[in-house]
Amino acid sequence: RAKRTCYPAVMNMFTRIFPVLSAAAALLSGIAVAQDSAPATKIVPTGKTTALTAMQQAFEGTNWATDKKPNLRAKYYIYLISASWCGPCQRLMPGIVEAYKNDMKEGKLVEVILTACEQTMDGVPAYLAKYNAGFPGIHVSAPDGARFVGFDKNDMKKGIPFVVICDNNGKVLDKGHGAFSSWKETIKKDLEAKKAAKK
Repeated sequence: RAKRTCYPAVMNMFTRIFPVLSAAAALLSGIAVAQDSAPATKIVPTGKTTALTAMQQAFEGTNWATDKKPNLRAKYYIYLISASWCGPCQRLMPGIVEAYKNDMKEGKLVEVILTACEQTMDGVPAYLAKYNAGFPGIHVSAPDGARFVGFDKNDMKKGIPFVVICDNNGKVLDKGHGAFSSWKETIKKDLEAKKAAKK
């Protein structure tokens, strides 16, 4: 008789506990799944991202002669066609290096890109190292340079040093042998024009 009365009581108690155990098991299972999947969850930034221009995309896919790569978010770019064996180039380089470190904020505002007319690819980083220049460089014969928006290889036929100043869309603002001497005024004028256009 004790067995007969015990079985229904046990069944009754199990019936009451089972839903609680099932709920607890489901909860624990859900937590475990969440913990397993947490590392794979990507945090999506809330800030706005600016798409790269065609000019900047070309920079990103270039085989640079230097470890330093150009800042893809710079507002302006200066192409510097130069060479270590060129006397006028040697006289211009210290001023560009100083401006790059100070006024140009090492590429944050204006990125300088050296197109070096050196005999070998190794000559590019060596030329920059001689002046402790921190900007990126590419060899004059590199085919990647032809993709740079705003850069015309025909400019190299006009003699060096030769400077081309562009905005980040590749629009040429100024170029020539003496363009670097007025780079601040060139950029200031362009900034004012763009500001006026927004009004």
